[in-house]
This record gives sequence, structure tokens and C-alpha cells, in this order.
Amino acid sequence: MKSFDEWLDDYPDHKYTDATIKRYTRALDKAEEWLNITLSAKILDITDYQTFQKVQEEIKTAPGYEEVNHTHGHGDLSAALRLYGLYLKDVTLNASTENDKDWGPSLSEYDPGITKEKWLELLPQLAGPVWGGVLAMFYTEKEGATCAEIASKFSMTSSQIIGRCVQLSKRVHQETKCPLVESSDGNTYWPILFFGKSVTSSNREKGKGVFSWKFRPELYDALTEFDILRFLPKDGSAGKNPPKFNLSPKETVDYIKNYIASKGFSYDGDLIENFYLSLKSKPFTILAGTSGTGKTKLVKLFAEAIGANEANGRYKMVSVRPDWSDGSDLFGHTDLNGIFDAAMNEPDKPVFLCLDEMNLARVEYYLSDFLSVIESRERGDDGKITTSAIAQYEEGIPDNLYLVGTVNMDETTFPFSKKVLDRANTIEFNYVELVPKFEGTLSSVEPLDVPNRFLQTEYLVLERDCADEQDYVIQICDKLQQINEILRKANAHVGYRVRDEIVFYMLNNNKAGNLLTEEQAFDNEIMQKILPRIQGSAVSIKDMLIELFKFCMGDQAGVDQDNGNVSKQMENKADSATYKESAKKIGYMMKRYEEDGFTSYWL
Repeated sequence: MKSFDEWLDDYPDHKYTDATIKRYTRALDKAEEWLNITLSAKILDITDYQTFQKVQEEIKTAPGYEEVNHTHGHGDLSAALRLYGLYLKDVTLNASTENDKDWGPSLSEYDPGITKEKWLELLPQLAGPVWGGVLAMFYTEKEGATCAEIASKFSMTSSQIIGRCVQLSKRVHQETKCPLVESSDGNTYWPILFFGKSVTSSNREKGKGVFSWKFRPELYDALTEFDILRFLPKDGSAGKNPPKFNLSPKETVDYIKNYIASKGFSYDGDLIENFYLSLKSKPFTILAGTSGTGKTKLVKLFAEAIGANEANGRYKMVSVRPDWSDGSDLFGHTDLNGIFDAAMNEPDKPVFLCLDEMNLARVEYYLSDFLSVIESRERGDDGKITTSAIAQYEEGIPDNLYLVGTVNMDETTFPFSKKVLDRANTIEFNYVELVPKFEGTLSSVEPLDVPNRFLQTEYLVLERDCADEQDYVIQICDKLQQINEILRKANAHVGYRVRDEIVFYMLNNNKAGNLLTEEQAFDNEIMQKILPRIQGSAVSIKDMLIELFKFCMGDQAGVDQDNGNVSKQMENKADSATYKESAKKIGYMMKRYEEDGFTSYWL
């Protein structure tokens, strides 16, 4: 077995000088003296990783550790500890290949109890660590590759591959609460993924160490069906950088939800799917809800999850001022120049502008130029979407810029005009669960490097861009025609713009592999494109709401207007509606009408 200094001298990722090796060895040897403590074992005598972890904890929790670490070599002790841990993992692995016994991290009789179907459900959410360790191991088992070939293909050391597998296993345990078992080196996580397997004499004689862990069959089958090799890098970068983006929309949305959960936040229902489809359908979305429900945080975390953040200039939050009265207030804003530059400098990356509390001023005043220009979008021969120029900026809107406004509807804010509502999906989330669930958060979920095509719309002109899906388009438009006839009774009917954007939303949902059921998707669009436009005190408004409720009920019975207390009837029946959320909202709007003689979508 190599000594620590011999291993450092032959370290694969870095050429350490003799002087550096001596400094690191001295730091480990002197740790007790420097910290004035007695360790349970001398570090340089330790040969198993479990004992090392215990001693490392004793060192790092000792009083004065940070000061000692800085004073003696400016970090020699922490660097030496990290390398000694890698050394033990590496030499333990190599030593285990010196005989023909079953070896490795797992016990054949251990069963974590995770089915293939459960793995297929988990894999898109656990994609981060999959890029490195598990992808390398799957490639090895499938292709019969050697350690040297893995290192060449993935630019990773054996210790790095092991570390990524352990990361994934820990997260699987957190997600599934599957039982753990002690393996030979004390690591309780690896058996979730692997069986042990013998190293062949022929490979050993050739000097070719082989990663000979064998995936549990249900996981191997799931990885095969998941087609994990589609992420195989062509440039040997899997160990260092994020993979080339090759996820489906559903896998990406699942990953985004996983990233948000890792930051300690969760959003109920299909909100993340809805937000994605809304941005995909048009790069202007409004988030409405009670103050403190996480609207601005959602925009920030969603952007971060796909690689856009404040540090790289691809996410910016601008607080709207109450005195904004025209386009110069927004487009003359200093911060906006940076966000436009970021969008133009990286045209293949999504860029987010969040207008916080956007209705503190009249949106149709300060955003009028944007609202007009967004309707001029055209797709060029190169596939890029261009708009007319904004006067104050003298440039069009970059097709990778996504505008999200957050709003609170109360006495301090302005209502939206139909000009604004017709051009955006307005997502409302007012339900608040104040009792925490304490389900824990996921760790080490890295952002994805997502190209703009994930959010860029494929549809601009309905009859031109949707010709291949005309049967489905007509089906959706038939429903919209029924709704419009109801709206017409109160002169609240919609035009072609609203029709087109609802159709685009539904088509995007289909193309993404049905992130939502068709009923959920259409329910969202009634909520977001139809109901926000309704307000008033006329009797025709009440009649219209009753007819809309009957439409949302589908084949279920509507309400009896002659029996009075119509809103209570709606409340009792809404859960059985085809479009449940819209039916519930209509019931709330009817209650306001009955109590106040006036109703509106907004609280």
C-alpha cells in the first residue's frame, strides 16, 4: 500500500513539488500540537476512511481550528485533510482489486426496496450527480471499459467518480427513506446503487484495474430505459462541467422543482409547470397574489435553476416606483441597459427581468412601448425572433429576454387594463399553508446550463405555425368559441390575440409531453386569460358567471338561479367540475357579487 507522500508524488490531477508534499505531511503530523488537543488516532497511521472521518471531525471542531489553519501555511491543514481523504478512498479501491473476492461498496443480500418504476420517477429529479459518477459507472458496465478508459473519457479520478455516486446515493436515501447498511469501509450509502463484483485475473495481470461494481438490476434497467448515455460527453468534460443540455422539457421542469426544493422552498400543485408553459407561450407573465407568498422568490429561483443569476447578469429585479408615468421611467433605468446587454451578448441563454410590484404605477403607461412592440414579433429565416425597436432604447426586444411582473392587488395599487391582461398570462396563487411540513431539503443541486430554446416559443402566427396540429387547434378553438358566446352577453368577449395565446399554451403543453393533463392546462388558461378580464355590477355579469360556471362543470349540472345563494351552490359543486380551479374562482366572484353588488377577479 502506498504511503501518503508516495501517493501525492504520483497524484493524477496535480504535480505536487517535494516541498509541498512535506508541508502537507507536516501539517497532518503536527495537527495535535498546533491545536493543543489529543486525537483518537494519529492521522498518518489511519488506513480506513471511517476512522479518518472521525478524526477529521475532531480536528475541524477543535477551538481555534480556523486560526491555526490560516496561520500554518495559509490553509495547509485543510488542504492536507482533503487530500488524505482522497488518498484513503483511492488506495482502498486499488487494494481491493488485488484479489478475486467480491469487493466494493455493497452486500448482495441488501435490498434498498426501490423498484425500476420508482427509479424512473427519481432519475430526472436526481440528474445533477448522474452526469459524473453514475454515467461513468454505467458506461463502464455497459462497455466493459477499464479505469484508464474511464479516466480518459470523463476527465475524472476514481475518487471523484466514487464521490459523485455517494452524493447521488445520499439524495436517494433522503427522497425514499430506503434502509441503509454498513459496507466494509463504513460508508452506508453505496449499497443503494451497487452489488460487489469480482475483478478478473486477466485484467489484473494486464495491470488494468476495472471498476467492477455492478448496478442493481432494477437500477440498470431504469438507466437503460432513461437512456442515460445520451448525456455522454463528446469532449471529456463530464467530471468538471455541466453536461450538454439534452433533457426533455418534463425532465427539465422536474429538475427545476428539485433545485427550488433544495433551496428550502416549495410551491403547490402544478405552479412550476404552469409558469414554464406561460413563459414558453409568451415572454411576458404576471404573478399575482397576497404579499409574502413567494412570487419574487419564484422568479429568482426558477431563473437560477436554469443558469440565470445576478452574478452573470442574466437575472435582474427592478422595483417599480409609484411615480413612473411613461416608458422613459423604465427604459431609461440604468439597470435595464445591463439586462439588455446581457441578452444580446449571450443570445442563446435565457435572461430574466423581474418587475417587482409592477402595479404600484400604471402598467399601461410605463410599459406601453413594450406592450406594443411585443406584438410585432416575427421569425426570421435564421430562426431568430425579432421585434420593432423600442424608441428610448433604439433596439428591439431580444428574443431571449423574459419579463415577469409580480403584483399585489390592494388599495395601494392600480388595476390592470385589458391591454395588459390580453398580452400576459396572469398566474394567481393566494393559498397559503402556514403550518410547515419539515420534510427536509435536498443538498448539492447544481443549476442546469439551459439554452434559450427551452423557453423560446415555436408559435407566433396561428394559421402558419400550427398547421401541422390543426385538428387539435380546432378542438381548442371550439371550446373558446363556446366561452366567447357566453362572454359576449356582457360585452366581455375576447379577440384573436387571446385565442392565439391560449392555443399556443395548449400546444406547448402537448409538445412537452403533457406536463399537465388537457383539463388542467385549459383550466389554467380560463383562470389566466379569461377570468381576469371580468368585473362589474350589471345583472349581465351575474348571468355570465352562471353560464361560465356551467361550462366549467362540463357534463355535471349547473346551478339553480331561482333558489338563491348561487355562490353557495357553486362552492358545493366546484370540486366535481371539469375545470375545478376556474369553477372555484367563479364561485368566489359570484359571492362578491351577491354580497357587494360588484365583482372582480382580483381580491
